[in-house]
Amino acid sequence: MNTHVVKESYYSREYLAREYDRLWPRVWQSVCREEELLEAGAYVTYEIGAESIFVMRSAAGNLRAFHNVCQHRGRRLLDGCGIAESIRCPFHGWRWDTEGANTHVTFAEDWAGALEGEDLGLQAVRLDTWGGFVFICLDPDAGPLLEYLGEAAEALAPFELDKMRYRWRKWLKLPANWKVALEAFNEGYHVSITHWPLNEFGTSRFVSRAAGIHGTFAADNSRLRPESSSSDGTREAPPMPQAQELARTMAGFFRFLKENIDSNMSDSMVYAAQALPATLPEDATAADVMPAIMQAARQIDAARGVQWPDITPQQYQRGGIDWHLFPNTVLLPMATNCLCYRARPDGDDPDSCIFEVAQIERLPEGEVRAVDNPRNDDLQDYDFWGSILLQDFQQMEDTHRGIKSS
Repeated sequence: MNTHVVKESYYSREYLAREYDRLWPRVWQSVCREEELLEAGAYVTYEIGAESIFVMRSAAGNLRAFHNVCQHRGRRLLDGCGIAESIRCPFHGWRWDTEGANTHVTFAEDWAGALEGEDLGLQAVRLDTWGGFVFICLDPDAGPLLEYLGEAAEALAPFELDKMRYRWRKWLKLPANWKVALEAFNEGYHVSITHWPLNEFGTSRFVSRAAGIHGTFAADNSRLRPESSSSDGTREAPPMPQAQELARTMAGFFRFLKENIDSNMSDSMVYAAQALPATLPEDATAADVMPAIMQAARQIDAARGVQWPDITPQQYQRGGIDWHLFPNTVLLPMATNCLCYRARPDGDDPDSCIFEVAQIERLPEGEVRAVDNPRNDDLQDYDFWGSILLQDFQQMEDTHRGIKSS
């Protein structure tokens, strides 16, 4: 089997230019969450290479995506995110409504009828939604989004990601190629070494597989993620501890995740795990521990208005731990929350990328939450990022540097 990797693809400007030409215009890529576009006129801009796109909620309630350029002289129209009743070009004052139709040309009479019809409208970009995420595709001939996602959409459907909302968001510019950054999260092979403090709670083996152009991995006989273990019986299961020992281990594990990444775990799961060792029946077995934690957490959430989806053990196994949605999104699903990563190139610099991290979770019915999206490029700021993410980020920086070695 040929396992050769073209290392120049991680730092060559020529290769990055080919990606902008042959990759990014042909794929579906996530831009934002629907919850960012609830109000009429709400918009989010998205940059990928030379392309700038904005997604907007129209006055009629539709989600629309357009090239973020004036049809007259190509001037960029919108920056960042916000709310606009209409789109106005700051250069010459042309205007469009939230459906992209032109509503004003300054001194239109001076054009003697040369400017008319659909040519004046903003140029639309294909848009679709899935799981609460808004996707765009620059290729008019590409297949539909659901077909593109394939098995990934099927495996993640039971988690009902569309019913989750932001808990927190953060982003940074990493001194590494976007593929180096993304590939750090596409396998579990690194976990016991990079995240060595987790070994205090037990280790896991992981099984990775392709799912069309996407990829996924799950735990194999894991003590830490038994609900999503997917052993095929070819590996010997680790010895199972006594129920009380496992309960204490899970309490420590959940507390560690809460303190060091504030994700992969809901507050209710953390609370339920802490309470379990004192309430576990004497005749309980290790197999009873995780169901007891999940049942207690489910009751806590129900009392505060959060309903869990009904996910079977088989669906947990198929959902696994991690899904890579090609090319640049990674999702780590749980019953009531999901950790989300997105990476993309930083302009024309192959040695840098924009990396975004977010936690989404189920909220009580009707609750609305405003969430900031701060940037912090400091790879030593443990108070901001937590140890787990910084362990990954620091690996990326040194990996990118090392790839250039002769």
